[in-house]
Amino acid sequence: MVLLTGGDPMQPAALMQTQAIRTVLNATLPLGTETFLDTLDGLRFGSDLLTPELFALLRKKYSGQHVDLVIAIGNYAAEFARAHHEAIWPGTPILVTSVPDVWLKKVGALPSTFVMIPYHIEIEKTFSIVESLQPSATRLVVIGGTSDLDKRFSDEIVEAAGKTARRWVSIERWEGFSVQELKARLALLDKRTSAVLYGTQYRDREGRRYFPVELVNKIASDAPVPIYGWYANYIEQGAAAGAVYDLEENGRTTGNVAAQMLLSSGQTQQFDASLRTLPALPARCTANIAMLKRLDISENLLEPDCKRLNAPHPAYRQYWKEIVVILFVIGTQAITIFAMLKQRHQRRVAEYDAATRRADLTRASRISTVGELSASIAHEVGQPLGAILSNVDAADLMMQSSDASDAELREILTDVRRDALRANDVIQRLRALLQKQAITFTPVVFDTVLERATSLVKPEARRRGIVLQMSFGAPDARVLADQVQLQQVLLNLAINAMDAMENSEQKDRELSIGTRHAKEGVELVVADRGTGIPADNVEQLFEAFYTTKERGTGLGLSIVRSIADAHRGAVSALPRSGGGTEFVLWLPLASAEFDQTHLRGSEAASV
Repeated sequence: MVLLTGGDPMQPAALMQTQAIRTVLNATLPLGTETFLDTLDGLRFGSDLLTPELFALLRKKYSGQHVDLVIAIGNYAAEFARAHHEAIWPGTPILVTSVPDVWLKKVGALPSTFVMIPYHIEIEKTFSIVESLQPSATRLVVIGGTSDLDKRFSDEIVEAAGKTARRWVSIERWEGFSVQELKARLALLDKRTSAVLYGTQYRDREGRRYFPVELVNKIASDAPVPIYGWYANYIEQGAAAGAVYDLEENGRTTGNVAAQMLLSSGQTQQFDASLRTLPALPARCTANIAMLKRLDISENLLEPDCKRLNAPHPAYRQYWKEIVVILFVIGTQAITIFAMLKQRHQRRVAEYDAATRRADLTRASRISTVGELSASIAHEVGQPLGAILSNVDAADLMMQSSDASDAELREILTDVRRDALRANDVIQRLRALLQKQAITFTPVVFDTVLERATSLVKPEARRRGIVLQMSFGAPDARVLADQVQLQQVLLNLAINAMDAMENSEQKDRELSIGTRHAKEGVELVVADRGTGIPADNVEQLFEAFYTTKERGTGLGLSIVRSIADAHRGAVSALPRSGGGTEFVLWLPLASAEFDQTHLRGSEAASV
């Protein structure tokens, strides 16, 4: 097969056509084709000058070579094939494509071996598009070149303009201007009054040669007016709109017809003349939306079926990859945040549950401690109750006798009242320890709170035969604390110390309770002379359920540490020189900047 082009085969229009033809043939024919490409390039150089030499070259080239089909593309190739096909390719079918239908009318009848695929440039449709987009334009500028084809296109445009219903005030032919001249002239035009149509410019006045589509690209990019044309690649390269002839569509159609001719083994010369000329390919409205937007011309002025090229994609289509990444990141962050919020909620629920259980355990520990003090508490309550009973008996005897005086009775009643208050004080302190109440952190005097708790320790120490030494050395120190929990620390440490001295000799049964200032805080020190603790067991003392007692629960010191932590303090145990153990509770001094929110969050439950 021979591809004979009338123009340079490297120009975009020719490349588009030949590529489309070969793609269709390769897809249709099982074994493909052996293709020869020859060019006349008459569009830029003319055909008359080189025709004799080209004829001689091709005749020699294809002498003795069997050719199944010749495809002539464009006017010059069609005219060359019509004149010389019998001499170069005798008997070979000729498929003529990409020629205007006016050429067919001019040349008349063609040989029976010719099949035609014409096209029709519908300038009138392009003028209709101009009317829609620039209804007020009265000046028509026609851009063309100096080659024969260029001038023929310009003639057709001017002739068609004269036949339109619109009355152009002026029609100007800009023929053969250089790119610089065209850009300068276009810059002076007004889109409200001027319309520009571009045919072809293969040559300018100075002999420079162009591919027409390249000129469109150079002059349309910054022109203040829309430029109209009738080739699809013009619109793709910057022309605004036009009723265009699609060269790629022509190539596909040509390829399909060529495949049918090759598969029919050259029987096309038997076709009827009416079947050898296919209908002209239609011209379709096509617009460059990006160019119209640059010129501030609404695309809504176009017909609905007008094909739109270079339309800006919506953001979601133009940046879909970035949007997917952003949505993925946002989704991942949302899932992470949701998981973190859920985890935070679960943690707070767990913390609340733990605080509730810890509070219940702390209260249970207090009840257990009070149970251990039950004997001494009974003694403390029994003493004032016994004294009250004795005073009531004495008053009764005095009232039965005749010598009872009011002064003596008042003295007895005073003693009864004192002993009743004493018993009531013991009961109130027990009630405060055992009662379930909300934890409140308030500024309290460290020594005052602890001294109240010693009233329960003293009778137990006497009952066990333990000497109690007290030394409160921080009378003005104030801490943020819950009074009941602070007293529970003292009771737990004191009971623990007295239990440690259960088997000690009488001379060693000594319990020391004291307070002192230390490191921006205050300390409670509870020391005994008991069996002591090994140095490697100090840390285990404060672990839950660790105990060295036969009947111990292992919770007393663990609760002491949890209370210390809740008060942002610390508790430690040290071996005491001479035997025994010293427990030290440290709490920070109360200040205006102290984080009460943290303290309230540490113990949110009730005890």
